[in-house]
Amino acid sequence: MASSESDGERPPARPLRSPMSNMTREVEKPRPVVELDEIDRKLLFLLADDPRASQRQLAREVGMSPPAVGERIARLERQRVIRGYTTIVDWSALGYPGLVYIPMTLATDAVLSEILTELRDIAELTELVVVTGSFDMIARFRIRDHAHLQALLLDRIWPIRGLQRIETFLSLGEVVRERSVRELLEGSLTIEPDSDDDE
Repeated sequence: MASSESDGERPPARPLRSPMSNMTREVEKPRPVVELDEIDRKLLFLLADDPRASQRQLAREVGMSPPAVGERIARLERQRVIRGYTTIVDWSALGYPGLVYIPMTLATDAVLSEILTELRDIAELTELVVVTGSFDMIARFRIRDHAHLQALLLDRIWPIRGLQRIETFLSLGEVVRERSVRELLEGSLTIEPDSDDDE
């Protein structure tokens, strides 16, 4: 005779899915590769070197008219090859000389959206990536000093519900900084990267 729920038996519970299974909605998807010609690459190279360069300066460097250069740059922006123009700051000069990496593992009953919301609300968070291996994510934070790290851990990170395990890796200093677009493109250009305007 088949058992029923009235017999007091429950059907076996379905296994919980990993909270990381919801990460597909959060991770930025890779964009299709955009075909770039030599002039596009040269413009990206020059803009990476000086984002404030005028269209007239850029036109002189690539041998085109300023309006043609403006159209090229507008096309690169529409294709999201150029996603914005930024300022590189010295974090130490701003009072944040410390860099800490915190790998994290999520508990099986964690609510991913809540964890991400709490992490994104931490102003010192500069990067959050999903990784393979024994951790689920690695966060990078800028800190002022030991007391700041202590407050960050005790008041902001440890209370986040659903974090099963974290570790703290304190940077002792940078050896190789993040490569710039200029450095990556330099090897692929046949146009001379520097012109002699000083003569």
